[in-house]
Amino acid sequence: MSAQIIPFPEPGGGEDDYLDFYRAPPPRKRAARPAKPKWQPKVVDDWPDEVPIFVEELELFELYLGDDLDRILGITK
Repeated sequence: MSAQIIPFPEPGGGEDDYLDFYRAPPPRKRAARPAKPKWQPKVVDDWPDEVPIFVEELELFELYLGDDLDRILGITK
C-alpha cells in the first residue's frame, strides 16, 4: 500500500490558501476635508490707544522680569 500524495496549494491560490492565514481588510477611503472652517470668529481690536497701568503692576513687572528686560533692551547697569 503506497501513501497518497496530496498536492499543496500554491501561494495566493484562492480561498483554500493555507499559507496566507491573514487577509487584510480593504483600505478605507478618507473623507474629504471641508474647504473652509464652519466657524470663523470675528477679531475685534477694542483696546484703547493707551492702557492705564497701576504703579503696583509696573513694580511686579520690574521685580520678576527686570533682568530679562534689561538684557533684551541692551541696558547695562
